[in-house]
Amino acid sequence: MLELEVPSMSGAGLEGPDLLSSLQRSRGQLLGRMSRELAQCSGRYDVFRCLGRVALPELGGWCDLDVLQDGVLHRAAALRAPHGQVHGPPGGAPSPLARRVARSGSPELHQGLSEQVALLLSPDEEDFPRIQEAGMLDCMAVPLWLAGQLIGVLSFASREPKLRLDGAALALAEDLAGCVALALEADRLRQELEHQAADFKTLLDVIPVGIGIARDRECQHIQQNRWFARLHGLPLDSNISLSAPDGERQPIRYRDAQGRTLPSEELPMQRAVTTGQEVLDVELDLEVQGARRGTLVISAVPLFDASHRPRGAIGTIQDVTARKRAMEAQRFLAESSAVLSSSLDPEQTSRTLVRLCVPALATLAMFCGRRPDGALGLVSVSHADPSLQPLADEMARTLVISEEHPVHELIATGLPRLIPVVKEAFSWTLRNGPSERFGIRSVMLIPLATSQGVAGVLALGSTDRTYTEDDFTFAKEYAAHATYAIDNARLYREARDAVALRDEFLGIAGHELRTPLTALKLGLQRLVRESAALGDEDAERLSKWAATCQRQGERLGRLVGDLLDVSRITSGRLPMVLEEMDLAALVEEVAARMRPELEKVGCSLVLKLRSPLAGRWDRSRLDQVLSNLLANAMKYGPGRPIEVSASSTPEGVCVRVQDEGIGISPRDQARIFGRFERAVSERHYGGLGLGLWISQQIVSQLGGHIRVESEQGRGSSFTIELPRWVED
Repeated sequence: MLELEVPSMSGAGLEGPDLLSSLQRSRGQLLGRMSRELAQCSGRYDVFRCLGRVALPELGGWCDLDVLQDGVLHRAAALRAPHGQVHGPPGGAPSPLARRVARSGSPELHQGLSEQVALLLSPDEEDFPRIQEAGMLDCMAVPLWLAGQLIGVLSFASREPKLRLDGAALALAEDLAGCVALALEADRLRQELEHQAADFKTLLDVIPVGIGIARDRECQHIQQNRWFARLHGLPLDSNISLSAPDGERQPIRYRDAQGRTLPSEELPMQRAVTTGQEVLDVELDLEVQGARRGTLVISAVPLFDASHRPRGAIGTIQDVTARKRAMEAQRFLAESSAVLSSSLDPEQTSRTLVRLCVPALATLAMFCGRRPDGALGLVSVSHADPSLQPLADEMARTLVISEEHPVHELIATGLPRLIPVVKEAFSWTLRNGPSERFGIRSVMLIPLATSQGVAGVLALGSTDRTYTEDDFTFAKEYAAHATYAIDNARLYREARDAVALRDEFLGIAGHELRTPLTALKLGLQRLVRESAALGDEDAERLSKWAATCQRQGERLGRLVGDLLDVSRITSGRLPMVLEEMDLAALVEEVAARMRPELEKVGCSLVLKLRSPLAGRWDRSRLDQVLSNLLANAMKYGPGRPIEVSASSTPEGVCVRVQDEGIGISPRDQARIFGRFERAVSERHYGGLGLGLWISQQIVSQLGGHIRVESEQGRGSSFTIELPRWVED
């Protein structure tokens, strides 16, 4: 044991420089031993035990270590000789001496009177008798400084007469305090590092992002976190590097957008190490053991050594499979909606419906609905393998869906059905049905419910995957879009049938009405001839009535002709008889025929014609157009002049009918050429609202166009422009 008792200056001991040299050597040996043992400590309690083992009993038989926590001094350890063991629980009250040194920051040494020493060492009055009985002779306390900051107090006491504490012991205690402060700080830093490492490990375990860490320049060993291990389906301690040594390499592949398998040197982490630069947002498909696990977005940053040379890399991996699938689903729905809406033919729509499902949603897609004969069957079918499409078409022609088939139940209830695993072929079809003949392993059945009931059932089957709830939800959303297209096609077909029925009715009605009209006109003509044999007064009166009846019959005949033209135009069967003719002569002929009506309403007619205006047109149809325009001018401008002009243009001919009638508002000018459209009230002006529409259809069919210029209260001007020669 190293004793620090100072020998007497007289007698057979060391004297002068030899004594000082001996003390310095003893002090150096103790500090060296303390430093060596503290360096091997793995925790603060090891530091405490080392302090007690080395400092006691050389610096007395009593040692207390108090540390500052949040500005308050707390007892960390109490060490007692002879073995320096730790006594008592931590957290006790420090002594008055330790508190004084903590406040002042200066060491203190007290010698002699045991009562005074006992007071300095007693935390409270209850401890004083016990400490006084121990017979402490000397005590001292030194502050623990670290980088200019007080972190605690180290206290010593001795009750051995042969080991008195003096200035040399105080200096040695200060040196020991420095060693202890460094050891405590090292322990704090070690604990903080351990906590940070534990926090980092917890973060790696719980963060929903894949992490890969390579600590070698060749990236031969890449450590993965739990999230990435679950995505791989591999053990957590697996080496996921593609350049791992033989025996460690895992069955992993990465493919780019073109489906090319990337070699290890092209992967983001390897590129980051090679270039020393970050590699961001590389999208790759991950395959493990030949099965696709998802789409990843990988970024990597290099790790550098002290010389700023790349020594490894950290990669972050995000699974964007769901996001990409959602984007693809939205794009698919948008594109499929546009395609489905492009045709209003029910048969074409049903074919498009199943074709779009392959291969995006199914290997085999079928639409079950009512056939023309009313039986429930496969209306359309599509297979992902073109070589199997003929077999699918044959099945569509021959498969009969009986009353026991589940499709009937779906049509009745309108409830969709998901069959993740088809165990038996006839669990969803008949024997020799699709699941048996095509190897279907998973099925989705989605009814297409319209406002008129279920229009059919969309059946989707897959041979290489098991449908999930996400697939089922997406299929139902697609079916909802398809339902609109199916319903629109049905409504269009019904409207088309209704229009055809109406046109057929109008044609029949027109022909039926013309028969009595013809007889009426013949009778009126005969009546006019026979009225000549009567007296002058009776003949004149009868002739007027006959003329009135004849005009009304002609008007009724024109209305019937308009109805017939509506039927012909909507069905695309308006006949045109083209011939060479003079348009100016036709205008004069129409004007001459309508002059009695013009005189009756008080309209003067001015013709400005540049003859001849030769061309090839349908004479009767142009007669109909001119008659309609003149009739409108008389109707909406009675008593006002009308001007008709015809001239040549570089493109052909131009005919203009101008009146000074009530005019047409700008808002109404855009719609007066519509069928059954009127710009005025039918209570004040008669007509069916067909004349301008029929005129526009005739002019368009002759290759020309008609337009109107008008201002309310100042009349209207209708202009017809035609090419000179119209081909058959």
